[in-house]
Amino acid sequence: DARTAISALALTNNQDAEAVTDSQGEAVDDDTLLFAPLTQSEVDNCAFSSWYPNFSRVTFKSEIIRPLDAEFVKYLLSDGVFVPGQKRMEYHGELEEFGSSNGSDWSDSDDGGDVVEDISSTTAEISRRIELLGGSAFPRTTWSAPTDADWASTTSTLECKTPQDVYWLLKASTKIAKDLLNERYPALASVEPELVLRKWANLHPSMVFRCFVRNNSLIGISQVDVQFHKFLSEMSADIEQKLQKFFAAHASKFPSESYCYDVYVARTVDRVLVMDFEPWSYSVDSCLFEWRELCTTAQFLGLRLFPEGVNPLGHFSAKYSSSRFPIEMTADAYHASVATMIERMKSEQP
Repeated sequence: DARTAISALALTNNQDAEAVTDSQGEAVDDDTLLFAPLTQSEVDNCAFSSWYPNFSRVTFKSEIIRPLDAEFVKYLLSDGVFVPGQKRMEYHGELEEFGSSNGSDWSDSDDGGDVVEDISSTTAEISRRIELLGGSAFPRTTWSAPTDADWASTTSTLECKTPQDVYWLLKASTKIAKDLLNERYPALASVEPELVLRKWANLHPSMVFRCFVRNNSLIGISQVDVQFHKFLSEMSADIEQKLQKFFAAHASKFPSESYCYDVYVARTVDRVLVMDFEPWSYSVDSCLFEWRELCTTAQFLGLRLFPEGVNPLGHFSAKYSSSRFPIEMTADAYHASVATMIERMKSEQP
């Protein structure tokens, strides 16, 4: 796929990559074998409430609600997408492959009221915290934001102005459910769940970058938005320099030796802000890199941008899934654009 092609071309210019072998000296083909099992401290370090106090000056203002009431957690994990005081629709028929139902299999359910009657204190607390953040916020839990549930929002964003807005997103998100059920890191001890409200800001997806740190060294930076932006190419050297300086001054203080973190580069105020930290794990999207090159390189791989001429509709990977799909494009256009990018990378190397 496109990610593999970019990495293969880049690796031809990286002569310092280390060969990966097993204990018998055989080449390792399974990239998951490149990773040591995550430790409890590596996962705990990435919990929001663990890193936020140390990085509060270089991230978005946030409010942390913990511990969460047991009834509130029970509500979030209950079946159906509904908010307190509203009826929920339930389907009792069989789905048809073609055609549509006449509607007789649908019914209103009033049993949601009993499930959520004890979360009024949480509702009041969420409302108070949103006001502290200026009236708009976006929610997340210990490790995840409900980015897989923006379809449930009337604005198709994560912006929330009321507790009900928060509930819609949390209830509709599989990622949030996995956080609450400790399914993201099931082999490790569970962590007390927390609800985080972050000050809302209209961010440009083109200015979000993922940074990869291995053995306390920044080894690669990738654009997260999977489409070409000409202005990024024009300011790539400046962005790379800013992010290297930010790592040296701030991100390098993160307690783990190997980790990933997302940042937002604010163009208007010339500022870099941390968005999140993730453990060094194959489950994390490697964006425009292959995990193999990140795990084996002996040098800084630089900033990698989405190349011109690639169809952005065929993503490198499903945006909200660990499944990866090939990108749709013409081979000639793709390889020409990648070759140009690699040549630019080579010319910028000292």
